[in-house]
Amino acid sequence: MKQPPPDFRSHDFLRQHLLATMAFYDGRCLDPRGGFFQFFKDDGTVYDRDTRHLVSSTRFVITHAWMARHFPRHPRAAAWRAGMVHGLAYLTQAHRQPTGGFAWVLRQHDDGRAEVVDGTLHAYGHAFVLLAAAEAVKSGHAEARLLLDQTYALMEARFWEPEHGLYADEATPDWQLAPY
Repeated sequence: MKQPPPDFRSHDFLRQHLLATMAFYDGRCLDPRGGFFQFFKDDGTVYDRDTRHLVSSTRFVITHAWMARHFPRHPRAAAWRAGMVHGLAYLTQAHRQPTGGFAWVLRQHDDGRAEVVDGTLHAYGHAFVLLAAAEAVKSGHAEARLLLDQTYALMEARFWEPEHGLYADEATPDWQLAPY
């Protein structure tokens, strides 16, 4: 007999779905070398221990912050807050480059060094940095406000193109904007 589809409008279903999703990642996503492991098989095995994509790095911060805020009495809430702080540190210490922008793809080395594999600066990725910082602030991590303010100012100064009334899509590592 065919199962009915999940009820994504149900508060109870969504709550259980969120907790089940985090249970998959808990205990296996945080990389003590820096950031989060981002590539998993269905059984939870990490199949790429070194690649770090900016959007994935920010999404782990977002989910950890969101879960800590919405489930403050959950036994894992403190671990989620710690994961959020761990991820924010990786964003600011590894993804952020000397030019102020955030590198698209990194390779994490065992010695703690993060090597830039793709230094392209994408407005999309920077918007996710904004979201990660905002979720951290909403979760009570006031120190993330500086990252939020700095990233917003950076996007306004570097990506905004007033003649188009839009943010540019991407730039080179030295901030040469790609044409439309």
